[in-house]
Amino acid sequence: MLPLKSLLSALFGASGRLSDLEKRILDCVRAQLDERFRPLWDKQIQAINKFQRLPEGVEVDFYRMKAGRPTFAPELAFPNKTEELQLAKVEIKLTNAPEKLVARVSCVKGFLFSIEYAGSVNYFAEAAGMDTPSPLQIQCELTADIATPN
Repeated sequence: MLPLKSLLSALFGASGRLSDLEKRILDCVRAQLDERFRPLWDKQIQAINKFQRLPEGVEVDFYRMKAGRPTFAPELAFPNKTEELQLAKVEIKLTNAPEKLVARVSCVKGFLFSIEYAGSVNYFAEAAGMDTPSPLQIQCELTADIATPN
């Protein structure tokens, strides 16, 4: 029998790692960032230790936790510390499939915070995580500047 904390984590999607699809989306955004912010982006992602996935895969939120509380290490923050900032819009298409998935990547107060999906994420997540992944076409457009202080 699973301990209560593990059971609750499984029920509410708080697994401790990025899914294959999430990695691909974040890598696509990273590739669009100015080179000087890529190391900071990488450090923020490495510091994530809690993942909260909402039902039906509509959103995943990222947290950096210490002693049960979110942390906001100033040395990891982007210069743009806007309360809520939609950083990028990512479109994902599967070869030979008419559907597309739109993912919006957001930051909160200078920290990568979430991926919100418009469309059914389950089909695309399964395709990305297969032993022989289906070819995904991923396009990213930055919609904000993390370099400009607010």
